[in-house]
Amino acid sequence: MITIATFPLSEDAHLFRTFLESRGIEGFLLDENIAQLFWHYSYAIGGVRLVVAEEDEDDATNTYHEYMSALRTGPYPVAPVRVWPVVALLSIVVGVPLLLFGRRNANGEEPIDDLN
Repeated sequence: MITIATFPLSEDAHLFRTFLESRGIEGFLLDENIAQLFWHYSYAIGGVRLVVAEEDEDDATNTYHEYMSALRTGPYPVAPVRVWPVVALLSIVVGVPLLLFGRRNANGEEPIDDLN
């Protein structure tokens, strides 16, 4: 068995294993449970390893490069959506009146905080 790739998350490893299987290459994941149970040790143990049989090494390596290049050329937006000005404006418009006028009862009186 030859290690083709390592992943910090088991989800990423499963996605690539599924991609390999769609190409007819059988792969196995090692150290998956350790990476999930002890996630803070994931980088220390080398992450989740994907291994294939030795006769599939060349095909799996080529498939790994194809997979990674397809991830890098994904459909990304040309300009990122910036909503923080709208959120800031809504926070000011909604939040300031609540700070200025406080809480009032239905008849306009200040609430009584009598816990006795």
